[in-house]
Amino acid sequence: MTRLAAALLLLCLGVMAGPAGAADGCGNPPLPDSPPERVVVVHQHAIEILLALGVTDRIVAAGYLDDALPPDLQTGFDRIPVKFDRYLATEAVVGLLPDLVLGGFAAAFGIGGLGPRETFAGLGMPTHVLASGCMTAGDDPVATAIADIRQMGALFDRRQRAEALVAEIEAGLEALTPGPAVTVFIYDGGEKTPYTVGRDGLLTLLLARGGARNVFDDTPGRWATVSWEAVLARDPDLILLVDTAADPAPLKERRLRADPALAGLRALETGQVVTLAFSETVAGIRTGLAARHLARILAAIRPGG
Repeated sequence: MTRLAAALLLLCLGVMAGPAGAADGCGNPPLPDSPPERVVVVHQHAIEILLALGVTDRIVAAGYLDDALPPDLQTGFDRIPVKFDRYLATEAVVGLLPDLVLGGFAAAFGIGGLGPRETFAGLGMPTHVLASGCMTAGDDPVATAIADIRQMGALFDRRQRAEALVAEIEAGLEALTPGPAVTVFIYDGGEKTPYTVGRDGLLTLLLARGGARNVFDDTPGRWATVSWEAVLARDPDLILLVDTAADPAPLKERRLRADPALAGLRALETGQVVTLAFSETVAGIRTGLAARHLARILAAIRPGG
């Protein structure tokens, strides 16, 4: 019996076993002792870390992109044998015989995801969620992203490349320096109720480093659902639109301007509306790039910009 046939048989029989060893704060079992050779990876920031580390040849399937990949990473992504728009069925993942199933967010193994961790563990297929995908209140998203990059660099024996990626993040952060106060509303999505970045989000930290303030920095969580009434009451100087393939920034802006009440927001009246890719709002290899983008945005809105 082939390994694939055995794995599918065990899956059909519902054979499950808990992961060996103690789990970390994300519920991850210990990582493999040797560099994985058949990785299934889901969520863009996780994919980008592996591509940037130069381990494209170890990836057998990848998907769930939120926006365009940087051109230098797109070439590597195009070489991945199996690509998917949303989550693969558990049977499809098992059929790829992965020696690591990697998720950027815990949702990878939640309801509607790739499948329960226990299922993969029972088949001898390790799972892992990046620490940036399961942060709790008070966690530093930048430090967490750096830890993820270093951990993956160590796992795949790409430590030198990982340190180069960390250096790029740290250099980007230096672009953010304090200046005159600017208030910012980050519009990620939602029509009846807006979805935004909360107190623990990466952009909240980066804006604060640049002397600006997320108007919902008093709202718990990395992401939060708020109200349009609260947005109107806080009347930000700047609106930052999060651009995704599913809900592009131009559509978001039209949505705001079509509402008579929201059209009166100071930022819309003065044209202070900017765009940032979703992947720059998630802690990962683009954190330094996000910092540089925000530095330019803040410099442009301030006096003399």
